[in-house]
Amino acid sequence: MHERLKNLLLSITRRGTWRQVVRMNVSLILSGIVATIIHLDEPVWALITSVIVITQTRLTQTLSTGREQIVGTLVGAMAGMSAIALEQWCALSVGMVFWVMLMPLAVLVALRPKMRVAIVTLMVVLLFPATGEPFSRPLQRIASIMTGVVVSFAVSFFVLRNEARREVLGNAASLLRRLADLLTGALHQHPDNDALATVDGMCRSLLQDINDGVQEAEVEHPASLARHDPLVARLPGLLRRIRSDAIFISRAAVEGETARTGDILAHERDMLGTVLGQMAARCDQLAATRRGRTLPDGGLCDILDHLQPPGEHWTPVMRFAIGLLHADMRLAVRNIWSDGHTDDGPFPLPAHPVLAEADLAPANPGGGARR
Repeated sequence: MHERLKNLLLSITRRGTWRQVVRMNVSLILSGIVATIIHLDEPVWALITSVIVITQTRLTQTLSTGREQIVGTLVGAMAGMSAIALEQWCALSVGMVFWVMLMPLAVLVALRPKMRVAIVTLMVVLLFPATGEPFSRPLQRIASIMTGVVVSFAVSFFVLRNEARREVLGNAASLLRRLADLLTGALHQHPDNDALATVDGMCRSLLQDINDGVQEAEVEHPASLARHDPLVARLPGLLRRIRSDAIFISRAAVEGETARTGDILAHERDMLGTVLGQMAARCDQLAATRRGRTLPDGGLCDILDHLQPPGEHWTPVMRFAIGLLHADMRLAVRNIWSDGHTDDGPFPLPAHPVLAEADLAPANPGGGARR
């Protein structure tokens, strides 16, 4: 019980929690103000809609939820106005026209579950009591719902928006530490399959979070993310390759390929854990730094010096697997230390043999490495 209370207090005091509280309050206040300014009779529907849309933490989720609200509202509004017309011109009861219009909407929602807002809008338009002309009721409520959506969009874009870059780099640092745990567990003479599967599950979850963060960054910088923030655009692919290499090594290790390596196995395990930890620390530094600010590249060559091609002491399978991992880690290190600008980064590529070797592009016919 004490641990649960502690975790609850920690979640409340997180920066993201208070950011969301502020955004929700701003959205509610602005929705009420706008609804009052344009003289809506029932501004409460604008407030309700703004809460539904703004509770999404990601900009992509907000856009998706808002789009569903708009389309569903329009479909439900047409159904509601049709029901009111039947009620007025055919002298049918409210209950009867409601069920008549509900049936096609239920079929639509069964086929497209995201259209469930249409049924809610039908209920709002038809079943909640209101005064005034019959057809002014749906129009007023539709205007209120649209007001809530538009205001929530504006708040999502301009008020304390989560910076996707910081989120991606923070998750990348966590993933690199989990990959270090995965490789440390795999490079033992008797690896634990269950423990490796648990760590890999965490890696998959973090990779999904990184992909979601990159989608968020693409919304922030449409059609220009690779130019505006190349590291964020490249990180998912780089980290997927490192994870795939780690899984390959884990499979080879489980099949007994590490049984005869002795002290060399421990050296490789410690080296990989150290390098991945340094990569994670660099991602944390980048996450805490403003975009465009250059960090010192101290220790880069030392890191790359550790990632030498594997020697003959490994079995052929492990030599191949570790060689792939070292090559992909060199490429990732180059990208992380240059903030994604690997072709014109802060270091001269030909000045260091390992830096030049880290470029995995095929060689030119003349014999030189292609940059």
